[in-house]
Amino acid sequence: MKIKLEMPEVLVVFSLFMYSQSFPFAVTAFVLGVLGRVSHYLLEYSAEMKKAEAINTNIDELGTAFKDLFGAKKD
Repeated sequence: MKIKLEMPEVLVVFSLFMYSQSFPFAVTAFVLGVLGRVSHYLLEYSAEMKKAEAINTNIDELGTAFKDLFGAKKD
């Protein structure tokens, strides 16, 4: 598990300290922090899925090339 201390985490910690001073501001900071981390996670997940799809496509093309190379008959 990677421990990160980036802007979304700073916003969540900041909201903890601002809670006693201004509840609406603390809630806003917390929501922005959570949305920031969720969007970052979704972007990373999307990039991983694109890499996996590209690898699968390359493997399929390689299989097709070997089939053609060794004379598999097409009907």
